Amino acid sequence: MVVPVAFVVNNFDVGGLEKVVLSLIRTLDRAKFEPFAVCVDGRGKLFDDVPLPADHMLVLDKSRARKIGPFSFDPTVLTRMARFFFERDIRIVHAHNLAPLVFSGVAARLVLPRPKLVYSEHNQIYSASETHARRFGYYVKLADRVVAVSEDLQRTLSRRVGLTKNVSVIHNGIDGRRFTRDEGAIARIRAELGVGPDEHLVGTAVVLSKQKGIVHLLGAAERVLAKDPKVRFAIAGDGPLRAELEADLARRGLGDRVRFLGYRSDIPQFVSALDTYVLSSLWEGLPLALLEGLAIGVPIVATTVGGNPEVIVEGENGFLVPPQDDEALAEALLRVKAGGPELARAVRARGRARFDAKFSEQAMTRAHERLFMSLLA
Repeated sequence: MVVPVAFVVNNFDVGGLEKVVLSLIRTLDRAKFEPFAVCVDGRGKLFDDVPLPADHMLVLDKSRARKIGPFSFDPTVLTRMARFFFERDIRIVHAHNLAPLVFSGVAARLVLPRPKLVYSEHNQIYSASETHARRFGYYVKLADRVVAVSEDLQRTLSRRVGLTKNVSVIHNGIDGRRFTRDEGAIARIRAELGVGPDEHLVGTAVVLSKQKGIVHLLGAAERVLAKDPKVRFAIAGDGPLRAELEADLARRGLGDRVRFLGYRSDIPQFVSALDTYVLSSLWEGLPLALLEGLAIGVPIVATTVGGNPEVIVEGENGFLVPPQDDEALAEALLRVKAGGPELARAVRARGRARFDAKFSEQAMTRAHERLFMSLLA
């Protein structure tokens, strides 16, 4: 029997969560599972990348919802989702983030036989207020099983909402075949960015939101450039804080040594062109950005938040610093530059080996498949 599985998301906008769901849809064993997708809040920029026919997808508009108690509720959204589940005989519903959990959890209870509900928590609990954490406790009771994308996230769920049962840790994974060194692309991108042969390129590729702590990366860049002008910084990605961050950059007077590049579609090539990958996040679940750097073998400097220490082994494939510590971040970046080509070669080999062992897309998908089958046993 082929098991129909519906993945429920807010939408397919650009972000790590959405890329994880795309990976799962793309790599599920079609001999065992038939994937479907439901968006509760429009399509998103990556919608056209979803590898499913139109009749396997449902797009809704949660803006019609009305708040009742801790839940948002819209009968139209719920009935359309429930009908979609019923007509396609969905047996597993896999929700990502809280709004999809609430809508799909209620809709699933309108269907007989009721589908099993899996909820994946990516990082929302880290930034939740105490009020929202209590509400999370209501929401999560809808799920038959919860997936935490890191061990730290599992501990946080236990500490903040008392969730200790029916929680599985499944690390995020990416397609390592897309993240390999391309010498031609490296030369092209470094030339595009005006990076000289004797200059060191530090970069990141993230959504420009508070979570990613880019203001602290700018603070670190200011300190690094005061000590070593042969360093350049490139920040790929867009987001709600872009204008504010660009104004901050202008106030710091760093000129063209630090550049905001906006959205790029060539992230694997961009990351491979870096001498150091940096992640200055204030909180994380298990960021795909780290896995991308790990797969390519770029030395990484990251903050000690969320699942980052589960990816980075200090001194082996990168360096860890406290969040919101501009000075420590600057010192770590200078340490990587001082290590030169010898450090880069050692990190490349160790980083790729760690990626292949723990964070591949196939390992992530097979773990989800085992979880789905266990719920139907």
